[in-house]
Amino acid sequence: MSELIIKFKNLNWFFIFLVGFLSFVGLVMIYSATFGEESNILISHVYKIIFGFSLMILFGLVEIEFWKKNAYIFYFIGLVLLIIASFYGYLGKGARRWINFYGINFQPSEIMKIFLIVSLAKFFDEKKMHEPRDYLFLFVPLTLVVIPFILILIQPDLGTAMLILFVSVVIFFISGITFKFFGILGLLSLIITPYLWGGLKEYQKQRILTLFDPENDPLGSGYHIIQSQIAVGSGGTFGKGWTKGTQSHLDFLPEKHTDFIFSMLGEEFGFFGTISVVGLICLITYMAYYITGRFVHDNFNRIVGYGVITNFFFASFINMSMVIGILPIVGLPLPLVSYGGSSMLTYFIGFGIILSLDRKIKFN
Repeated sequence: MSELIIKFKNLNWFFIFLVGFLSFVGLVMIYSATFGEESNILISHVYKIIFGFSLMILFGLVEIEFWKKNAYIFYFIGLVLLIIASFYGYLGKGARRWINFYGINFQPSEIMKIFLIVSLAKFFDEKKMHEPRDYLFLFVPLTLVVIPFILILIQPDLGTAMLILFVSVVIFFISGITFKFFGILGLLSLIITPYLWGGLKEYQKQRILTLFDPENDPLGSGYHIIQSQIAVGSGGTFGKGWTKGTQSHLDFLPEKHTDFIFSMLGEEFGFFGTISVVGLICLITYMAYYITGRFVHDNFNRIVGYGVITNFFFASFINMSMVIGILPIVGLPLPLVSYGGSSMLTYFIGFGIILSLDRKIKFN
């Protein structure tokens, strides 16, 4: 018991405070998004935050070796769940991404991101790169990435699939893979791009094309981007005030409690509100990168830490970029701010891993 208390006291409570504050921002915005409506979504979000926080503390107390020892087992479990969800899962909004478990919809692709990160970390930790030019050994990690990528793509979930690719590229890079490999990979990407384009759903193609000219179809595929940009721009410097956003509360802004919650934040709290959230996300990212960067000679811990926080940062960047029209709309929520279940809990677990890494540094 005394050892557990010592572990608990050695958790990075400032980092926990930052994560908690970002979650609080999400709670404030969910309240506004559901203002005057039924409170089911808000209550559900509160329960998920409490459960997520508990998971973060729990995994912060778990030794990081637990993930290393069971990495491939977790990957296999995640892959099985992903196959079930992709072919036999619950169908909602035209996508088959969820497994219904006693009335609770669970999205395996979210937790699969963590399982993939620890599996790649375990592989590159055990495979010492004495010959950087020998790329044959990369068949295994590439396979680990490609299988879930394809399964998630056919659900379809373009946003999560692309996020997995981004994070995987970062992991390959910090593992010591030479630039020549990335050049070859880029060339192959150009070759298969036409085939990937042909495999996309029509609405996914339209979302990408709309990015370049949203005014071409203002009432159709360009509607979401246009209304989102109006909401962000109309907030001005200080915003219209909490629960007073017209674009969101008059239902011009779609998915205001999930994908487009950053737009509502901009409308109600203005430039200062959005830049504060961006700053908070950057501070959390910086702290996690600083913690991870101290594992100079521990390949597994270093890769896991960088992978987890890169997943968080890229998801935040993509969400904020798509709602202001820089990137196409791919359906990624804003971490810890948007309403969600599987994605939010996965980020909490990831932050728990960061806490475990930080605690390990203190004991060493």
